[in-house]
Amino acid sequence: MAMLPKTMDDLLSAIEQYHKGLAEHLSNCADDGAPEREQLLLNYLAEHEKKLADTLSFFREREKLGPLNTWFYAYTDRHPITLRDPRETDFKNLDCEQICAEISNIHEQLLDLYVHLHERAECDSSRRTLDQLLNIERSNAKLLAREAVRAQEM
Repeated sequence: MAMLPKTMDDLLSAIEQYHKGLAEHLSNCADDGAPEREQLLLNYLAEHEKKLADTLSFFREREKLGPLNTWFYAYTDRHPITLRDPRETDFKNLDCEQICAEISNIHEQLLDLYVHLHERAECDSSRRTLDQLLNIERSNAKLLAREAVRAQEM
């Protein structure tokens, strides 16, 4: 799924929608005949992704307008931001370990994106905003990893 955000706000909006879409897909896979253990994990991950989307929405509402209006188009015109469409993965046919690996991979892509944009940010306010986003994504990745281990121990 290629994104061509023009501003940081566009980027956050696209990532928020990405998390919402992932949450919906995980929930649908859980409801569509996944084994019980995997169903519990998929429902947990769906709720987690929804909360992450809500966090980004809240962040966008509360963040100062200046950094969110930072333009990325000079970069994204030449290098489209590509995230794999989560709907391509049939989570209901994966075991818990495979599900966790897929979700971890998705979050690693997002972390890499934030780090990449942070390294290219031209002003301090944009760097601070991207720092906050990195912290949100890193703390969520750690939480997911910890919960994934717990789910596999069940």
